[in-house]
Amino acid sequence: MRKFLKKIRLCSIIGYGLLLAGAIGCKEEQTNTITGAELLPAPQNFEIKEGSFIDPEALKVIYIASDTEDANFAANELRMKIKELFNHDVSVALAESYDDLSSPAIVLGIPSKDKGFSSYVSELPSPQKDNREAYVLEAKNDMITVSGGGEAGLFYGVQTLGQLFEEVKWNEQNLPGLLIEDWPDMEERWVHYNYFFHLDRYEYLEESIKKLAKYKINGIVFEFEDKFNYKSHPFIAAPNSFTPEQVKELTLFASKYNVAIVPLVQGFGHAGYLLKHDEIKHLREDPESNQSFCPMNEETYDLIFDLYRETIEATPGVKYFHLGGDEVHHIGICDRCKKKIAEVGELGLYLVWLNKARDFMEKHGRIPIFWDDMPLKQAGGIYKLTYNKADEKFDSIWSNGITQLNKTIHKFPTDGVFMRWNYQLGRDKGNIEILDWYRENNFKTMVATAIIGDYPLIPKYDWTPNNIKSFVTLAAEKGAMGQLCTAWGDDSGNHSEIYWLGFLASSEYSWSSKSPETIDAYWEKYIHRFFGPDTDGLIPAFHNLSERVDFWDTGLMKKGNKRRKTYQLKSLPDLENTPPEGSWAEHFKPLMEQAVAEKTKCAEGTKVMESNMPNVKANAYNLEVFASMGRFMEAYSDLVLAIGKIATNCDKAIAAKENNQNQEMADRLKDMASIANDSWSAYVASYEDLKKVWEVTRYPKGGEGYMLNLQTNYLAGRTADLSYLIIAEEEMDFPGYAEKMLQIAKQYQVD
Repeated sequence: MRKFLKKIRLCSIIGYGLLLAGAIGCKEEQTNTITGAELLPAPQNFEIKEGSFIDPEALKVIYIASDTEDANFAANELRMKIKELFNHDVSVALAESYDDLSSPAIVLGIPSKDKGFSSYVSELPSPQKDNREAYVLEAKNDMITVSGGGEAGLFYGVQTLGQLFEEVKWNEQNLPGLLIEDWPDMEERWVHYNYFFHLDRYEYLEESIKKLAKYKINGIVFEFEDKFNYKSHPFIAAPNSFTPEQVKELTLFASKYNVAIVPLVQGFGHAGYLLKHDEIKHLREDPESNQSFCPMNEETYDLIFDLYRETIEATPGVKYFHLGGDEVHHIGICDRCKKKIAEVGELGLYLVWLNKARDFMEKHGRIPIFWDDMPLKQAGGIYKLTYNKADEKFDSIWSNGITQLNKTIHKFPTDGVFMRWNYQLGRDKGNIEILDWYRENNFKTMVATAIIGDYPLIPKYDWTPNNIKSFVTLAAEKGAMGQLCTAWGDDSGNHSEIYWLGFLASSEYSWSSKSPETIDAYWEKYIHRFFGPDTDGLIPAFHNLSERVDFWDTGLMKKGNKRRKTYQLKSLPDLENTPPEGSWAEHFKPLMEQAVAEKTKCAEGTKVMESNMPNVKANAYNLEVFASMGRFMEAYSDLVLAIGKIATNCDKAIAAKENNQNQEMADRLKDMASIANDSWSAYVASYEDLKKVWEVTRYPKGGEGYMLNLQTNYLAGRTADLSYLIIAEEEMDFPGYAEKMLQIAKQYQVD
C-alpha cells in the first residue's frame, strides 16, 4: 500500500513558512504534513494557522482548569500518550492562574464550568452550543489548548490531540499551528458485541473499550444471552459467564471513557438460550419450539423482568436498555394468543409485550430500544419494502401498511427508540420512506448496520463498509439520533478482531459529514490510523482473504454451505462406483483446479499479514488473527487437494482390481489411507493453531455442563467447543475412510 502520508522533513521554509520557535527546543525549520484528513473520525472544521511548530518533547505541563475526576482522567490519558510516543514525561497541574502559565504546555478546560478558563479562551470559538461532546483545539506558538463543551468534549479533544501526536511521531515533525472546531453529527455512536456462543476475556474488553473511545464511539450494546450469571435464575448462566459484579466494574470502567454499556436481553423472540431449559419450557409460545415466549403468559414477564432488573443493576448510570424483540417467528399459536389476535391483530399482540416492557423500563429509569422489523411486518408487510428495490406494487403496499401503522401510532411508546436495521445499501425508497415516517411522527430513531452477519470467518469486505457508509450518512440526513454497528459474529463463528474496520467506519460516518467520500479513501485512512504508516499491501490482502471464505464454506459441498444444517457433502472416492466422468480424478478435476488457485491466494494474503506484523505501530494481534484464518483456509485447500490425490490412487486401485493386480491394489489403498490420515491431521493441526490464537482474547467455548441449544440453525451453536469450524469436514470422516481402506487392503495384500 502506498504511504497514506509521505514523510517530509526539510530544513527550509515551504508553503506558509512556519518557523519553529527557539524556546521550544528543536532549531530545525519544518514543513507540515498534517492535513486533518488522517484523523479518524474526521473533524468538522480543521484549519492550519500561522504560528510556531510545537515540539511534544519540550512540553512541560498539562494544566487542567478544574481539579475534578474527569479533568484529571483526561489529562492523565494524554500524559500517558505522550510518554508512550515520545518517552517524555509531563506533569499534570491545576491552573490556579492563567496570567503566567509555564510554557510550552497544554491547557485543558470546560469554559462553561470555569470562569478563569472561559476568559483564557475568550478569543477562541466556543464549543458548539449545548453539545457536551463538542470541543475546540488550538495549537499556537508554544501552547496547546483544548476547550470542551462538557467532560465528554474535553475527553474527545484529548483523543484528537493524541492522534495528532501520533502523526507528529510517525512523520518526524513537530505540531504546526492549527485550529480544530469539532462536534458529532449523531448523538449516539454505538457498536455491538454478541455473546451467543462465546465470551471475550475481561481484559480484552477493557482494551477494546479504550480503543473504541479513541475513535469517539460512545456506546456498546452487550447482547449477554447466557453469558451473564443471573442470580435469580442461576440455571440460565453458561459455565463461562460474567458475574454481575464484573459487569458493573466494566460499566464503571467504560464510563470513564465516555462509553455506555447498554444491555440487550432478548425476552420475546430469539429466546432459545432461555427456553431450551426444562425449568421454563412451559413459557414457550409453541411447545415444540424454543424460539419465542408467550406474551399472554404473566409468568413470561416474571422471568424476563428478573433478567432486565439484574442487568440494569449491573450497568449503573446507563440511560438506555435494548429489548430486542426482532424476528419473532412463532406468534399467535397458543389459545390465549389466538384469542388476543382475534381482538387486536398481530400488531396489537406485539404491543402487549412492548408496552409491558416499556412500563418496566420507565419504573427503572431506562429508555427502551427495540428492533422495528416486527411492527413493520405486521403492518401490511411493509418491512420487505425497506430493503427491496421498489417495484410497481410498492405504492399500494406502502399506503396500506402506513395506514395500519397510523391507526395504532398512539399505542407505541413515545419515549422508546425504534431501531431501524438494514444490512444492505440504505438508500432505497422503502428505507428512506420509513425514516421519514418516524421523523414526521416524532419517534426517536437509531439505525443499525452490520460489519458481519450470518457469515463465517471474515466479512464480505466488498459490501459491508458500503452498507455502513450508505445507511449512516442517510440516517444523519434524516435526523436519526444515532447508529449501531452490529456484529453478529457468533452466528457462524468469527473473532472480535474482524469488527474493527466496520466499527471505525461507523464512527467515521456518524461523527462527521467531512468523512471520506469514497470507501476506498476510508480504507486508506483505516489502515493508516489503525496500524500506522509503515504497512505494505494490507488493503488487497484483507480483500483477498475475505474472498477466500466462500471456498472454505462451500468447496466440499454438493449442496448448501456450512452455515445451514441442510447442506449435503461431497463423497470421498468410492471403490465400488464410477462417477459419470469415467474416473474419480476427472470427477474432481475442476475442484482441484479451484483448490490450487485458492491455496495460492490464501498463501499470498497470509504472507502479507505476517510480513506486516513487525512493522505496524499498533494492533499486530489483529493481523495475527487474520493470518491464522488465512493459514486455516490454506490448510482447507490442502485437504481438498488431498482428495484429488486419493482420487488418482482410487482410479489406479480400481484398474488394478480389474487386472487382478492384488499387490498393486493393496499398495494404492494404503496410499489412499495415508493421504487421508495425513491431510486430516494437517487440517486439525491448523485448526488447533487458530484456536490457540483466538483464545488469547476469548475464553474457551463451552465448559463443563454447557447446554447446547439443539434447535439452533447457527453454525457456532452446533458444538460445545470451537470445533464447529471443522464440523462439516469431520462428518466426511477422513480417519474412518482411511481405516476402511486399510481393512480392504488386507484382503489384497500379497504375503
